Amino acid sequence: MRIEYCDHALDQIKDRGISKQEVEQCILNHDIEYADKCGNPIYIGKVQGRRIKVVIMKESEGKDTVWVITAAEKNDDF
Repeated sequence: MRIEYCDHALDQIKDRGISKQEVEQCILNHDIEYADKCGNPIYIGKVQGRRIKVVIMKESEGKDTVWVITAAEKNDDF
């Protein structure tokens, strides 16, 4: 599976101090999976001691390339 990032996702992970490796580990080894109100898959996983939340485009789910919309460290607000 190839993981690509929309511009918004790249800005967000940079601003939030999250590496692409952390995002990729969350996608591949998540503990929780559900969809947002638009049907975009959301993955939450513990990576390097942090809980990371990653949102991908629903159109890319199950394909060779998935597109990351955004990512953040998981807290009660996100």
